[in-house]
Amino acid sequence: MSDLIKEHIRFAQEEIKNITGNNISPELAFSHLLLKYRFDVNYSDQIGLVTDGSNDGGIDFLYYDEEDAKVVLCQSKYADELQLNDIIAELQKMHSTIRNFKKSNTGIYNENLRQSLQNAIDRLPDDNSYNFEYYLFTTAPINVIKASKKIENTCTFYESVSIVTSDQIEKLIEQSLESLSTVEYEKIRIDRPHNFLEYESDDSKGIMCNVLSKSLISLWNKYAGNGLFDLNIRRYIRNTLVDNGINRTLDNNRSNFWFLNNGVIIACENYEIDGDTIKLFNFSIVNGGQTTTLIGNYKGNNSQDFYIPCKIVATKDDAKSESFFTHIAEATNSQKPIYARDLKSNAPEMVRLHKWLKSHKIYLEIKRGYKPKFKPVVSIKNDELGQLILSFAFQRPGTSRSGKKVIFENQALYDQLYKVNYEKDEQKKSFLIDLIDLKSRYDEIEIKLKKSFLNSIELEVLKNGRQTIFALMGMCYRLINDDITEKDIQENPKSLESIPFIYGAILSHYQRDDINIRIEAVIKDILQLLAEAYEKAVRDGITTSVSNFMKTDQRYYNDIASSIIKNLRFSAGKDLIENSIIFKRELR
Repeated sequence: MSDLIKEHIRFAQEEIKNITGNNISPELAFSHLLLKYRFDVNYSDQIGLVTDGSNDGGIDFLYYDEEDAKVVLCQSKYADELQLNDIIAELQKMHSTIRNFKKSNTGIYNENLRQSLQNAIDRLPDDNSYNFEYYLFTTAPINVIKASKKIENTCTFYESVSIVTSDQIEKLIEQSLESLSTVEYEKIRIDRPHNFLEYESDDSKGIMCNVLSKSLISLWNKYAGNGLFDLNIRRYIRNTLVDNGINRTLDNNRSNFWFLNNGVIIACENYEIDGDTIKLFNFSIVNGGQTTTLIGNYKGNNSQDFYIPCKIVATKDDAKSESFFTHIAEATNSQKPIYARDLKSNAPEMVRLHKWLKSHKIYLEIKRGYKPKFKPVVSIKNDELGQLILSFAFQRPGTSRSGKKVIFENQALYDQLYKVNYEKDEQKKSFLIDLIDLKSRYDEIEIKLKKSFLNSIELEVLKNGRQTIFALMGMCYRLINDDITEKDIQENPKSLESIPFIYGAILSHYQRDDINIRIEAVIKDILQLLAEAYEKAVRDGITTSVSNFMKTDQRYYNDIASSIIKNLRFSAGKDLIENSIIFKRELR
C-alpha cells in the first residue's frame, strides 16, 4: 500500500482528533482524506459527511456538488484485496439506499446517514431532484477496465459510476502539493516539414498541425507539475469510464488516434516554425489536459508513435493576452468536467482582483489546483467570495447556497459581484477586505462551536447554514448603521434585497480587543434564533429538514428574516443587536 496515502491517513487522523477530540480508525481517516483531496472539503467542514458505520446503506461518505447540483455517494475501501463481486454489491447497496429514500423508507438507516443524506437531497434543485453519482475508492489493486465492463453489464446506473484507484488517489495528493510556474521555452515535432494550416488576424495568429506523441510525452515528463497547464482554466480531473476509452485507443488503435481525439490547444506568447520543429515561447496547454495526462501516464507499450491534432495560438498584443486566453478557454472547454468558475479564471477582472488582494496578503484562488507562491494571511476561493458577497451584501443566501454555478453563468450577477473595481473605491475596498476577514474569523469560531455544547438543531443549522448566517449578519450590519429599519423589513421582507447596499467597513472600525468574542456571540445568537424559526416551521408543516428550510431566497425573506425581526425584542434578539456594534461603520 502507498506510503504517501498512509502518511496522509495519519495526518487526517490527527486533524480529525484536533477538531472532534476523537481517535478514528485508518478506514474512517481514508474517507476524510478523500473528502479533502478529491472533493476539496476542509477537514473542519467534513463532520457529518462521513456516514460509515452500522446501517449506513453502503455509503461511507457523501458530498453535495454545488457546481453541478448533484449528490455524490461514496464507498471507500482501505484494503489490500477487493473482489469484483464486492464492488458490484457495494454499488447496488448504495443505489438501493437512494431508492428507499425516494420512498421515505429511511428508518433502517443510522441517524447520521438519515440526516446528512436527507439534507443533501433537499438541496437538489426542484427540477433535478434525483441527480446522483456513485464513487468507489480503493487502495486494493484491481483491473479497472474489467471492473467497468462488469459494472456496465450488471448495474443499470453504470453511467453514474466512477472507480478511483490507489494510483489516482496518490496523484490527487501530489497535485495538491504542487507549485506552478510557466514553461519559458520548448520544442515540439510535427509529422513532416511545413505541414500546417496557418491563420492570422490583426491581433492574433495561429497554426493547426499534427504533433508527434513523443513530443507530448516529453512535455508531460518535464513540465506536468511546472507550468504545462499554467494558462489552463482547470486541472485534469479523472473520470474512469471516460478515460478508459482513450486508454483503449492507446492499447489497440493508435493509428486512428488522430480521428478519435479532439487534440490539444497550446497558447503562447510566440512560436517559430523550423521545418518539422516548432519552437514555443512562454506557453501552456489551455485545452487537452485529459489527453496529455493520459498519454503521459500510459503504462503500456509506448514504442509506436502516433500524431495528435494540435492548434497553436498566439496573440500579437501582450497587453490583451489574459482576455485572449480566457476567450479561447471558454470556447474550447465544453467537455467534462469544466466548472463555471473555471471559464472566468483568466478574466481580466478576476486577475486584477487576485493581484490587488495579494497586495493585502490575501490569496484569492482563481484557478483550481494552484498554490500561492507567498504566505498569505488568509486564502479564499473566488466562488466562495462570490457566495459571501451575494449573501451578506445582496441578501440572497438561497441562490448563494444552492449553486455556485449561477454566480458565473448569470452575467448580470457575475458583473454585480466581481466587476466592481473594489480597489478603486475606499468604501468598497474596506468592505471586501473586512468581509474576507470576517470569513476567516468565522471559520475559526465555527470549528470551536462544533466542539461546544450546541443543541442538535443548532449544530445542524451551523453545518448547513453558513450562507444564511452571513446574510443575517449582513442584515444586522444594515440595521446597526440605519441603512434599513426593522419596519422596512416587517412591511416588506424583500426590501432586504431591493434597498441598495451601502458599502463600508464591516469590522475595521471596531478597535476594541473583544472583537472575536463579539463575533462569536453574534453567531450564537443567530444560531439560537434560526433554530427557533426552524422548529416553528417544522410544527407548521413548512419544511422537512434544515437544508430544505434554507433552500430558497423566498423562504429566507418570508420565514427566516421575518422571524428574526419579530424576535429582536426578546433576549437573544436584543443580545444580537447589542453585539452587532462590531459592524458599526463609524464608532463614536
